[in-house]
Amino acid sequence: MTALAILRRDLKRYLRNPVRTALLFAMPLVMAAIFAVVFGGGGIDEISITVLFWDEDDSLLSKLVGGAANDQEAGRQLDVVPVGEEGLAMMDRGEASALVHIPVGFTDDFLVGRKTTIEVIKNPSERFLPQVVEEGAGIGGSVLSAASRVFRPELVQIHGLMGTEGFPSDLAVSGLSTGINSRLGDLQEIIFPPVITLETVTTPTDAGKEEDKDVEDIGILAFFLPGLAVMGTLFLAQSATRDILRDREDGLLRHLLTAPVSPGDYLLGKCLSVVMVTSVGFALMTVVGAAMGVSWGPPLAASVLILATGLAASGTMLLIMSLVGSERQGDTLSTIVIIVWSMLGGAFMPLSQMPGFLRPLSASTLVFWSTDAFNTLVLDGGGLADILTNLGILFAVGFVFLGIGAFALGRRIRKGAI
Repeated sequence: MTALAILRRDLKRYLRNPVRTALLFAMPLVMAAIFAVVFGGGGIDEISITVLFWDEDDSLLSKLVGGAANDQEAGRQLDVVPVGEEGLAMMDRGEASALVHIPVGFTDDFLVGRKTTIEVIKNPSERFLPQVVEEGAGIGGSVLSAASRVFRPELVQIHGLMGTEGFPSDLAVSGLSTGINSRLGDLQEIIFPPVITLETVTTPTDAGKEEDKDVEDIGILAFFLPGLAVMGTLFLAQSATRDILRDREDGLLRHLLTAPVSPGDYLLGKCLSVVMVTSVGFALMTVVGAAMGVSWGPPLAASVLILATGLAASGTMLLIMSLVGSERQGDTLSTIVIIVWSMLGGAFMPLSQMPGFLRPLSASTLVFWSTDAFNTLVLDGGGLADILTNLGILFAVGFVFLGIGAFALGRRIRKGAI
């Protein structure tokens, strides 16, 4: 069959020059590995934020602030390093995500009600981790500010007692205790029980998934690789469909059509070639990802999703190539589409972190539907039944776009426009 002969010719050409294709599917793997190293490299519990703590006040309150940041629970993700003025030079060298500075007189100012500050110096070379430190310091400052307002008379008394020599009198301690107890009594309706409580509810579906997969065992690579792999699949499809325009510009298409090869046979062979190269390339990415520690979920579900993504990517790129007049135009337009879709669809950041107003646009990209399905398999421990909607959309997009693209290219070939 002529179409199969064209398919064999294309596959042999890829085997003779595998470097180009290898570079395309290696790109998302390298990017994902870089992201994993930047964000900790291992499991989600292994992300660590290095914070320099410069305490010039050296008082009980400042020590409590430093101790709260370095407690046993927070210490899993927060590495607090006590420093002096040399911390500024360390920040200049980028040795930490942020520096927290407690100025001289911080405790005295707090106790007497004077305005004081907790200074946070962020590392400009990092984007997300310093923001976490800043938000944490802001929360701590808000708590101290609220305590200052509620216990203002008692804090002034504590400041006065700290200025006396020797131990305070029993009467002074009794008066302070009575005042604090009175304030807590006024707050009892709010604090005990609190007005706002946090309740975590596990749905039956989620409970079943948790039995199948421990989320804590998921590596950071699993959060980034699926989306980047989908982007790499689009670039593979771009490279494969671009050959149609290259055949025309090199005169190969005209030569083939003078032989007993019809435009339909040529396009069928090319479509089979694009889908096979794209899907096999995506499969190779998943194999390498698995070797790097990423579990792609149930093999059947992952295999069907790989095929659906490869088909959708092939159809999209074939449709784009049917609209342009040259290889350069096709490269430009398809690259713009790939980058924009990757940004909107969750290839560069988790879908849950996308702004609300962008999510409807995200759902209009095949990157979203493929990445969302892989997240269901990889992160949520889902199966084939959980991604049927995603598969239906990807297969539909693939078949429809392949059909429209092949029809448009066939008309242009018959008219001699390509």
